[in-house]
Amino acid sequence: MVYKIILMDNPIEGYFLITNEGLIFEIKGNLHPEYQYIAYLRYVFDTSGDRNSEDGVAYKKIYPLKDREVYLRENYPHYLRFDDRHNRVLQVIPFDSIDFVLSPIDALGRIRDRGRHLSDLQRATLELAESLVDAFGIPWNAIGVTGSQLVGLATESSDIDLVVYGEKAGRTLHQGLKKNDETIAGLERYTGKHLLQHTQFRWGLNNQHLKTLSSIESNKLLQGIFDNKEFFIRIVKTSDEMEFVYEDLSFESLGTRVLTCDILDDSQAIFTPCEYQVECRGVPDLVSLVSYRGRYTEHVGKGMCVKTRGTLERVNHRDGRSWLQLILGESSTDYLLPCST
Repeated sequence: MVYKIILMDNPIEGYFLITNEGLIFEIKGNLHPEYQYIAYLRYVFDTSGDRNSEDGVAYKKIYPLKDREVYLRENYPHYLRFDDRHNRVLQVIPFDSIDFVLSPIDALGRIRDRGRHLSDLQRATLELAESLVDAFGIPWNAIGVTGSQLVGLATESSDIDLVVYGEKAGRTLHQGLKKNDETIAGLERYTGKHLLQHTQFRWGLNNQHLKTLSSIESNKLLQGIFDNKEFFIRIVKTSDEMEFVYEDLSFESLGTRVLTCDILDDSQAIFTPCEYQVECRGVPDLVSLVSYRGRYTEHVGKGMCVKTRGTLERVNHRDGRSWLQLILGESSTDYLLPCST
């Protein structure tokens, strides 16, 4: 199911880690400190858990970010470290604590190699990946499967979680779907009860804006239904496509803010992490809205006025530059909505 860690592999968003204790973490972002990865706890041992590995070990999934931190603080506090650059506590996995690295591309390759011996979920996953490769020319070494299938804890009700690596492949995919999402037979956007359930699950604490959020979710191209299964496609830039390296930046939290902004550029909105260039009334140094959560991809567009809640950060570059950004998704009460809402 997994391969022993190869540190030259340079894992980024979409990869998972298994620690020496058997905890399962998902790597977040494209840039990481030396000899360690920023990663969020995802699955833990639990005899009453509803996920079972191939060797019969029961796990449970921890979804809320706050719950993940609480679990680590109570059981494995050494994975919570104060990061001088981010100026706050992060979930961080040192190289010497890693037993396995799980690669999305390798995992999809193993599904392809199984031939006819596939579960319904694996078959649907492979059919969707093959359709994207055939329709848009995405190379097989740029597409993988992540989430519960990658770690071997999927059930037949699990989603199809795909990841496409590289800006060129990602933009080709998104532009192809934008021109005609009916290119992929069997692919549907969220509608009806599926849309309502999806929106309530994703934005449950923002029920007062459910109608607006449902409209936004219904227009996103990187998610929906395929072969009666929900899917989500994550597009991730590779580390060498990033403008900065980890050591270039330091951050200072300025607290939670509720702001009104104009979207100047949404060209980075399809990626995870995603970013929107903005002009903000009353905060002239604010240049962008940033999120490491997939829920904020494809969310708003250029030219829109938006209301948003997040954590304001000052970013300092070691060359002396400084600017502000608003981080979305660290709190379940964060939001990004059109001004008309």
